[in-house]
Amino acid sequence: MPNIIVDVAEPGPRPSGFAPLAHGFRPFFLAAALYAAGAIPAYLAWLSGFGHAPQHLSVIVWHVHEMLFGFAAAALAGFLLTAVPNWTGTRPIAGGRLGVLVLFWLLGRVAMALVDALPWGVVAVADLVFLPALAVAVAPALIGANNRRNYLFFVLIALLVAANGLVHWQAGGVLHEARRGLFLALDTFLLMITVISGRIVPAFTGTFLRQHRPQAAAIAPSPVLDRLCLAAMAVVALADLTLRESDDRVGYACLAAAALLGVRLGRWRTAATLGTPILLILHAGVLWLVLGLLARGLALSFGLVPPTAALHVLTMGAIGTMVMGVMSRATLGHGGRDMWAPPAMVMAYVLLAAAVFARVAGLILDPNLATHLLLAAGILWTAAFGLFAGVIAPIVLLPRADGRPG
Repeated sequence: MPNIIVDVAEPGPRPSGFAPLAHGFRPFFLAAALYAAGAIPAYLAWLSGFGHAPQHLSVIVWHVHEMLFGFAAAALAGFLLTAVPNWTGTRPIAGGRLGVLVLFWLLGRVAMALVDALPWGVVAVADLVFLPALAVAVAPALIGANNRRNYLFFVLIALLVAANGLVHWQAGGVLHEARRGLFLALDTFLLMITVISGRIVPAFTGTFLRQHRPQAAAIAPSPVLDRLCLAAMAVVALADLTLRESDDRVGYACLAAAALLGVRLGRWRTAATLGTPILLILHAGVLWLVLGLLARGLALSFGLVPPTAALHVLTMGAIGTMVMGVMSRATLGHGGRDMWAPPAMVMAYVLLAAAVFARVAGLILDPNLATHLLLAAGILWTAAFGLFAGVIAPIVLLPRADGRPG
């Protein structure tokens, strides 16, 4: 299934040039991991009263914005720039063109770090340019190959640009709160996870079963269920955009989406992946998505869970885990390495899961423990992505281990 697998070799030999800019996954996956590890300590320091916290945006809004439009957007860029050549049979964007995209992403991060020192319009333009540039970069390959199936990503990128614009309008005083923009961005990334996981998780799991457990039943495709899951997530996004956050109907939409995604995950033979961390991590990302939607539904419709706890299951759990899982597989595959997570990478998975548990526990358990668990979650998250960055750095900064270009 070459149209969906992102860790197979691209067609045709070509010179790799400067290795860190030889393929999109190289700079962007490393940037995503480093930024995930570096932004959280700054956020925790500001919460603790150290340093100069942003004033034009609240510290919380800055934190959420940078995790979505800094960390997750870098991972999205690495994924698309790696997957599109496989989908279309075209050469990957590399060299100077790739370097310009990296500079655009860095420009946004610098602008957000200087949000108080620069005019809000300058910050907005600097931060908004990256995602449209990414769409323009991949458009010729997708459109030239008439790859209509993946035109959906143009829509999703447009939604992210609109969401980012809403946040910056709030910073400039045009809007009074940034909630709708941040929720639109969150829901768009969750839509992407729904789409991408529906393609790669059963495909990778099916390949694993055929190779290692040929007696196991195959994973039968279910296009109708896939469409229902996507529709349910779209309803959640629409509800967040048009209704109040506390509206019961948002919670019911989340519960419906959790049920459908849970049924879909139940068909993917998760138990068979327990001894294969590089595959299990993808299942874990989808499980966090199901649990996060369930928790958010219980929070908004029945008041059984703190809403912030549910949101951290979706952000740290679903987005963080799926990003790390996809980056692991694509980096090893396109770096010419064996498709087997080394021990340090597995430890990063464990630390990330521990970070999610610590953060959620800090929001549910005794308030006296909240500050300590918040700090523990931050340390664990930083350690997870710092360790992960250390594992992938030699792979992305050096030529492929198998001598192939890319």
